[in-house]
Amino acid sequence: MATRRDRFETRATILQSAAELIAAHGVRALGVNVLAEAAGCDKVLIYRYFGGLDGVLEALGAERMLWPRVEIENEGGGASLSEALQSVVLEEWVSMWGDALLLQAAAAELGGNNALGRAVAAQREERHTEIISSLRTTHRVPPYVDLDALLELLSAAVTLFALRTPRTPQAWRRIEKTIGMVARALLES
Repeated sequence: MATRRDRFETRATILQSAAELIAAHGVRALGVNVLAEAAGCDKVLIYRYFGGLDGVLEALGAERMLWPRVEIENEGGGASLSEALQSVVLEEWVSMWGDALLLQAAAAELGGNNALGRAVAAQREERHTEIISSLRTTHRVPPYVDLDALLELLSAAVTLFALRTPRTPQAWRRIEKTIGMVARALLES
């Protein structure tokens, strides 16, 4: 019988292996047999500790940051609302672009109803709520602007670009320029 320490180590190894497999191949490639082999354990342990793949994905979503944790730069320190929003959205894009697990997690959210996608959606919603609250505290939001919808729209756009656009300086400049134009057009009077 495994000791408590072995159980925790095995559980952590299963989650780490799941994260690595998802980052490399996406959620759809994850299966119990593949995961057990990658984790070096019997598949029975996946069911025992997590109840199956959905439980692994739920635990991964509960225990890991799967949405970029971006901060608002220069809070209250001179950045305009459009600059602050642009900075947040571009930082999300850079974070996703640089992290295969975040990219695959975003793809899982866009791809349909699965435990990992639901966890990413919850993390995104929580983080965006914090960002909107901070922006409303530090900036005057024009009455005609639905800041929540604008952040979601721009974030969804850069998420799709992160998933589909090659990583080139030209792509970065296009996204940066366009996000800046949209933010300035809507938020600067």
